[in-house]
Amino acid sequence: MISGSAIYAQTKSWSGIHKVTLEQAAERFQNPPQEFASHVIWGWEGPMDLKTIQSDLDSIKAKGFQSVIFEAGYKLPYEYLSEDWFKGIQTGVKEAKKRGLKVWIIDEGKYPSGFAGGKFSKEKPEMRMKAIVQTEKIAVAEGQSISQQVSGFSAVAVSRSGKPNQTVPVVGGKVNFTATCGDWDIIVAGSDYRTGQTRAVNNPTGGKDTTNSLCDYLSPEAVRQFIDWTHEQYKKYLGKEFGTTVLGFRGDEPDFAYLPWTPNMVAEFKARKGYDPTPYFASLLTSNQTVVENRFRADYWDVWSELFAVNFFQQQADWCEENGLAHITHLNNDHNMPVCIRAGGNLFRNLSKIQVPGVDAIWNQIWPETVNDFPKFASSVSHVYGKPRAFSESFAAYNTPPSIPQAKYAVDYQIVRGINFFEFMFWMAGSQRPNWMTDPRMKGLNEYTNRATYLFSVGKPGAKVAMYYPSSTFWLNNQAVNQDLVNAAHILLQNQKDFDWVDDDAFTEALEVVDGGFKNMSGQTYNTLIIPSCDAIKISTWEKIREFAQAGGTVLFWGRKPTMLVGKTFMNPMPVPDVPEWLYEPSLSWTARVASAMPSPEFEIVKPTPVPGQRPARRAPGEVQKADPNTFINYSRRVIDDAEFFFIFNEGEESCTFKADLCKTGEVKKWDATTGEVSPFEADTVDGKTRIEMTLAPWESVIISIK
Repeated sequence: MISGSAIYAQTKSWSGIHKVTLEQAAERFQNPPQEFASHVIWGWEGPMDLKTIQSDLDSIKAKGFQSVIFEAGYKLPYEYLSEDWFKGIQTGVKEAKKRGLKVWIIDEGKYPSGFAGGKFSKEKPEMRMKAIVQTEKIAVAEGQSISQQVSGFSAVAVSRSGKPNQTVPVVGGKVNFTATCGDWDIIVAGSDYRTGQTRAVNNPTGGKDTTNSLCDYLSPEAVRQFIDWTHEQYKKYLGKEFGTTVLGFRGDEPDFAYLPWTPNMVAEFKARKGYDPTPYFASLLTSNQTVVENRFRADYWDVWSELFAVNFFQQQADWCEENGLAHITHLNNDHNMPVCIRAGGNLFRNLSKIQVPGVDAIWNQIWPETVNDFPKFASSVSHVYGKPRAFSESFAAYNTPPSIPQAKYAVDYQIVRGINFFEFMFWMAGSQRPNWMTDPRMKGLNEYTNRATYLFSVGKPGAKVAMYYPSSTFWLNNQAVNQDLVNAAHILLQNQKDFDWVDDDAFTEALEVVDGGFKNMSGQTYNTLIIPSCDAIKISTWEKIREFAQAGGTVLFWGRKPTMLVGKTFMNPMPVPDVPEWLYEPSLSWTARVASAMPSPEFEIVKPTPVPGQRPARRAPGEVQKADPNTFINYSRRVIDDAEFFFIFNEGEESCTFKADLCKTGEVKKWDATTGEVSPFEADTVDGKTRIEMTLAPWESVIISIK
């Protein structure tokens, strides 16, 4: 007997690798399956009577949207998560179904996810978010001895003259300390309820504050309570539409504003790391940690990020899977990884647990003449873990609202970085005010987006390069490494070398060495692994890399080599052995050594053959050297059963004429995502590759197939 979840897995856009032939893709290209359609946020504001609901949905459909996501807003006639709220949503889903629209639901009354509209503060205060906090600060002058009761469980002495911290045992609730070599402050740590700010629709001020606390993300019981108040109630009113009209839930920016704590933290830590963390907790509140304290910090981040990933993200995703739905989410500050890791633990670990990993493109982060490659975080997780969709919440809080051409630029910029599922912001309920989506060209943008993202959701990804992401280096409090990682990613893309990020978890969960390469859960194979600047690598990762290299894979250290191999704990690292046969390029630039490490290219711009003896033209004094237009040409590749798709995009402000060699030969066609037409495309075969020649205007993209 086939279970319900197995049936759902066969038919959902977010489940498994979608195997299609070129003929099947062509049949669906004009009108892609609706489950693959991007959607618009529909903000429920004001009265939300039947007339408003019907009028809004008619307008949304007229703009070409095939799917809509419900978001709770302000000034509603009923309280969020009340019986009347769910009845209102029930009416909205019914009206959407009449119009043939699919529905998603944002899982919170604004953001971040996890406060259930304020119910934790009002009804279950014991399940509120907790943190490690400073409970006392005791000044101890040089030569002074103290012995006193304290209100915390961990303490550390901090020198006022810059000497290393000293751990102060808390025994029987008492500390004993004698100050030598200057004056000291004893920082005492305990736990208390602390929440980051929430923006809650039930907050009468409409502001963002700490009135409505988040739940304890690290507690499976607290998260289960969140699900009971939200998902289970939606199931009560909408369950018959689950998996058909209602496709899933989306979370929004769950993170920590303080050092995370949960009542069973010590037991969970001991089980994972094998030692008592209690003496070290207070050191987390200091700015100049010792080497040992810094290593403990990494262990602590590893433990709480695993609890966060499993108890919060995976528990919701499992519930959705059991009910034929998908869970989408993105983290806060995913464009700024030092902040994201500080508040979210491990982006890759968290997103790997859900059906649809996502990013948040807000504040004009994706915009012409702006470099931001962070969409590759979500798409890399999707590729590595065999998830066909990668999501972007786009155009929220854009200081400059986009025109339709600018919006298409932002869509293409993300498609070429692996995003294939969009959420467009923002449709205010009942609003008569024009915004960027009221442009008559919006319908065409929707049609274009749905066609292009469908083609790049089927089959498997095509990049052959993997780049290690050193989350643990951030846990060791090295935030400066971020710039090296940002630069390395951009250099690869400027040189038309597509890649995926892989972190330590991926090496044990999702990658296996097959035929001289790393094969991921999408069936994609990486032939080159880049290890960029980092401090530490897990021993299990290192062993997998050695297996990869011994099987014929290429390994490149690029930037600063790691110095530590870590096992169960960071407390006793081993030195990284020298491996002279692996390539090493200390300069973070595109060099001959870096180029030599690359596998055979999927897409390669053909450079003009230099004329012997000819020198480059000199620039006039004061003349600024213009960037090579070719560096603005980017591509993405998707491999289906009997063909390959290439999405080629000019991100620059100038037209670019170029020739390029593509890795597959055969019949070449152009797929026009604006019109849905497929037509022959002229190309040559040169040295066993397909050679194309084209001119792309600024911001122009093209899709071609080779069979």
